[in-house]
Amino acid sequence: MNIKRPSDNSDLSQTALEQQASVHFLSHRFKEASDLYKELLKHSDNVYWRQQLAQCYLQRALSFAVKGQIKEAVILWENYAELAEPPLANFDDYIVWLLSTKNIKKALAAIALLTKEQLDQQYPGLAVWLGFLCLADQPEIAEQLPQDSVFISHLGLIREALKACRENNSEQLNDILKKLPFRSAFRDLRPLLKVLMSIPSSIEQARELLYRLPEKSPYRAAAVALLAYTQEGKDFTDTALQLEPLQRKIIAKAKGLSNKQLELLDALCQNHNRLTDKLQFDLAIRYRDLFGADSVQRFCQAMLLNYPAGRKDYLKHFGSGNPFEEHRIKALLCEHNQRKDDAAFHWLQCIETLKNQGHQNDRKIALILRHMTVVALPENAVTLLIESLDYDPDDRDSFLKILKYYDEHNPDPAEYQRWLDVCLKQFPEDTDFLTFAIKASTRKNAFKKASQYAKELLKIDPVNTLAKQSLVSSHLAHARKLIKTKKYHLVDKEIQSAGNLLADKKMRAQAELMRGFFEFAAEDKQLGLQKIADALQKLNAEPLAMHFKATIEALLLDLPVATITRQLPSVKDYLLPAQGLSRLIGLIRQYDEQGCDRKILIKALDKFKALIKKSVQQQDYTEALLLEWSQVLDSLQHYELLRHCAKLALGQWNKPVWRFYKIYAGADGDPARVDLLDFYRLNESHDEALRANDQRTAHLIRRFNSGIEQFLNPLNFIDDLVEQYEHDVQGDIQDDAIMHLFGHLPDSNLQKINKRLALIMKQKTPDQVLAICFSLCRKKISPKIQDFLMGDQLFVTCAALFYAAYELQMDVEITMDDIVAYFDESDLPKSSFPFF
Repeated sequence: MNIKRPSDNSDLSQTALEQQASVHFLSHRFKEASDLYKELLKHSDNVYWRQQLAQCYLQRALSFAVKGQIKEAVILWENYAELAEPPLANFDDYIVWLLSTKNIKKALAAIALLTKEQLDQQYPGLAVWLGFLCLADQPEIAEQLPQDSVFISHLGLIREALKACRENNSEQLNDILKKLPFRSAFRDLRPLLKVLMSIPSSIEQARELLYRLPEKSPYRAAAVALLAYTQEGKDFTDTALQLEPLQRKIIAKAKGLSNKQLELLDALCQNHNRLTDKLQFDLAIRYRDLFGADSVQRFCQAMLLNYPAGRKDYLKHFGSGNPFEEHRIKALLCEHNQRKDDAAFHWLQCIETLKNQGHQNDRKIALILRHMTVVALPENAVTLLIESLDYDPDDRDSFLKILKYYDEHNPDPAEYQRWLDVCLKQFPEDTDFLTFAIKASTRKNAFKKASQYAKELLKIDPVNTLAKQSLVSSHLAHARKLIKTKKYHLVDKEIQSAGNLLADKKMRAQAELMRGFFEFAAEDKQLGLQKIADALQKLNAEPLAMHFKATIEALLLDLPVATITRQLPSVKDYLLPAQGLSRLIGLIRQYDEQGCDRKILIKALDKFKALIKKSVQQQDYTEALLLEWSQVLDSLQHYELLRHCAKLALGQWNKPVWRFYKIYAGADGDPARVDLLDFYRLNESHDEALRANDQRTAHLIRRFNSGIEQFLNPLNFIDDLVEQYEHDVQGDIQDDAIMHLFGHLPDSNLQKINKRLALIMKQKTPDQVLAICFSLCRKKISPKIQDFLMGDQLFVTCAALFYAAYELQMDVEITMDDIVAYFDESDLPKSSFPFF
């Protein structure tokens, strides 16, 4: 509603003004309402308008008080009081406001107006504050109060209680306090007096009473002071920070603190809001006599991690210390500043120092090596863990981490099996290692061995799901083998054994599914098809999951896939929901872990390629789900679907992992098919992944790049050409551009150029390098020619070599113009570069 201000309403009727004022009032716009009511009262002394204006003043006073604008609240309440009829609302708040603004004269005048009923019954909060002030620094307040009130009688009792307390007469104090009712205005003082009489004999009881005091009680400051008196160390310091300087000094003296201790306490209190690392370091050294030299030295050593500038003062006061501590501090400082290589150097120095001191430090050496793994690359971390076992050979966690590394990163299956054997020998009844053994045996189709491990695991953990599932998989795999070899008379026994191990109905459906395939292959095809459909429905109602599982089982048994899947719900024009894709991922992993031939998994997956591609393109899958899907496709080496997924994901999330998968899948996982520019981009993505602490992606890129480097190493490329040039006089050197442009340089210079180029490839993108190279041309190169040249991989290689020499300030006797002219004018075939 658009309402005009009073100054614009002189021509409006009083009725219209009153309506507008009422709207403002009901909407809690009390300033606008008061202006309109004042305008109305100029024309007529209407009682209702006057009371409405009074309410506006009152509400505005309360609003200002909430904001902490107490003086404004006082003025507005007084305006309210001039217009309102008795009894006046919030009179107790008004008195408190006056007292808080130190307007004692007005406050005493207002207090003198209090009635006995107001003091004893209507204003309990005000009574508490008045009682506190009467006992603290304004005893004259008592003279203004009704002398026949309960408040005054309780005030007399409290004064007697304080006298008994001063005289240390606990029996008299207790008798007096019993006369004070629970709702007395002095109720918050009761626990304080009890505490004074109980300390130091009952410290815990005293603290409990002090913690119970309400936060807003006027006696809270006294309670905090008493609490500080009962505390020591850090608790005392934290509480003392809340005290006023005079209170702090009184409590410190009562606790027997020395002047030096009080000086330190004052320094902490003055700087508690800006207690920087430097200040903490300086205070520790300045007051080291109070803390103890050894404690201060250890504290300052730890502080050097965040305050390296204190090293000079540390050496001045504590000396150089032992070599171990020196290198330990330096290592921690380097870690803090992300200087991993320097940190590793100092940790190794620590280890050498400990080695020289004898075998009693073997455990420390092992702990340092394991600490170094936290910031190390995975392939370096596993080496450190292995070394740590030389000094602490019984550390289970290290064995477990080593095994996980070889299992997840799979750099060497033989090494994984070796470590698995070591772990099983060292910890034969450990459930984690038995679990690894079951999975490893299953992947190798060693079902009998997997069953043995599963039985061992079930002896230790009778409800272990993996062990039971492994036994079931073993029986079902044997049943498949019997069906394929047509030994039908033995199949039923294996299926029955599997069914007995399965706990719930859904799991038992796996055995029923195998029975359906057995019926189809050996007895009644129609009955078998019905049993297959029923079992798949129990296992999962998701259509594609049903089709995929039926396809896998049919392929494993050499049975006709189309005949079996024809009985299932159609997946034509079907879009796979997120839950369905998650289920498909689970099925693939399940079969993969059971040792299913990956060629069969790919063959089954290919039957649904179009459906899956369409679903990934049209469904709004989360990034986490697509990443999980990509990892499965990577494990299967299904590069077609991985390319499709990575391309779509990269359009939504420009992250290192998706850039990696796009290049990796585009090359069908073959490092030899990756060109130089994509290698640059992978290096850049690797560094970005490390900055984001995405270690998994960084490892994927690093492992793939190690294969690419042997194909893209410019120096190797040059060496090959030189060797070919020297030994094959009849050879047709297709890439004689490098020989023509750089063949005159000595090998030592080529070595330097190669080394610099390796560094450049980690620091700059190909686009940056080429942009700089084109800028070094004296003759301006048109964008069209630049695009043409950038499409030639050989030109990019030559330009990169030239730039490396340029950074080294090495005279290679050619210019960038020479390189451009060579490629622009030659008839060499131009290779297509996918990135461009």
